Amino acid sequence: MLFNSFQFALFFPIVTLLYFLLSGKLRVAMMLAASCFFYMAFVPKFILILVALILIDYAAGILIENSSGRRRKMFLATSLFANVGMLGFFKYFNFFNANLAAIAHLIGWNYSINALAIVLPIGLSFHTFQSMSYTIEVYRGNFKAERSLLHFALYVLFYPQLVAGPIERPQNLLHQFHEDHRFDWHNFRSGLELMAFGLFKKVVIADRVATLVNAVYNHPQNYAGLQLLLATYFFAVQIYCDFSGYSDIARGAARVMGIELMSNFNRPYLASSLDDFWRRWHISLSTWFRDYVYFPLGGNRVSTGRLCLNLLAVFLISGFWHGASWTFVAWGAVHGLGFVFCILTQDLRTQIAGKLGLTGSRFSKVAGTILTFNFVCLSWIFFRATDLSQALLIISRIASSFTISGNFHAGLSMGQFVLSLILMFALLTAEFLHRHPPQWLVPARELKWVRWSAYYVFTIAFVLLVLLSPTQAAQTFIYFQF
Repeated sequence: MLFNSFQFALFFPIVTLLYFLLSGKLRVAMMLAASCFFYMAFVPKFILILVALILIDYAAGILIENSSGRRRKMFLATSLFANVGMLGFFKYFNFFNANLAAIAHLIGWNYSINALAIVLPIGLSFHTFQSMSYTIEVYRGNFKAERSLLHFALYVLFYPQLVAGPIERPQNLLHQFHEDHRFDWHNFRSGLELMAFGLFKKVVIADRVATLVNAVYNHPQNYAGLQLLLATYFFAVQIYCDFSGYSDIARGAARVMGIELMSNFNRPYLASSLDDFWRRWHISLSTWFRDYVYFPLGGNRVSTGRLCLNLLAVFLISGFWHGASWTFVAWGAVHGLGFVFCILTQDLRTQIAGKLGLTGSRFSKVAGTILTFNFVCLSWIFFRATDLSQALLIISRIASSFTISGNFHAGLSMGQFVLSLILMFALLTAEFLHRHPPQWLVPARELKWVRWSAYYVFTIAFVLLVLLSPTQAAQTFIYFQF
């Protein structure tokens, strides 16, 4: 079920009303049933995969807690193998099979295993990572095994973040299902505001700029460098508004019920370095890889050479997590190599900045933000391209053919193009004011007439902008494919 669909507009108020009418186990059972219904609205049979993983990880958590020594490791390994194995089969079997077939063809080996007609269960990468975080935390002794199968199942299936995160840890989420959340007007209001802002980012901005992005990236050979560069910048806006919009809606829907999910984005395009960017972008995933892959590899308590290898490995795995394609591996490699470059040139850059008197200056921060933003945007080419050859074509045209072929606003009318730019500026302004509100705005927004006037203006603007959208049908979220 899409957040931006008519079905969800009916589902959300009904489930929320039932949530506050019920309590205790009845409430948890109702939420679990609603979450199953939410997920089964996509492909019903895939719920069986989640049920199997829930049963395995639930049992594994209890067995890990009640065991010691090698048995604990065995039960953890069983849980991890089940999750990674399920993910590997559905997401990566055909990828490895196709690459083995290509290698076999080159060396003249008769390879006869055909591709399987496998459909990737929606959001499987998110489900498995959240489940694995549970058994790992129980193994580390950071969390007591959940004894209620009902509550554990809801931890995995909680509908707001079921399909595309945030990827929660048991310490943050599971205990909230045991608490008796009563209706709270502040949570209700701020939750709806967050949902509305997320819908605005997705439906009004992301889906609008996607028209230009799709037109150019579907036929990059027909466009020159400036248009490809513009489409790449537009894709940076699209993926941010699309994914952060989903996270906002998920957090808002949970907050209405008194449940807090972690923040997944913190104005990432204002990051002044790559390290800063990954503290702000898809925070739940980046911290997952930090805690469960990077730290076990030694973190930053190793030699420089080992540190570079560790970072490169983490980003290669992260890229591969996003999709079974060499383009995603290349995207991860670009970020990993960017980190390696920053580490190896740290002393040199510090010396140069010191000699120029730029250490800690506003200029150096602005320059770092501009460089980081452009680096991230260019890396998105690999993320969006259909294959490596298309990605390299786009990069080569941007580098060598810095001209315009036809309308530079391909796919959009001039009016829609200008409107898109205005909406991007409005988003930047709104996010800045939210983070750094002027003194007069803080008390003003608590006045009822100011707040309700803002609601009316927002609603009217939202409806008009949706009606003026170049695409009327509900568009799926980008991260649903992962």
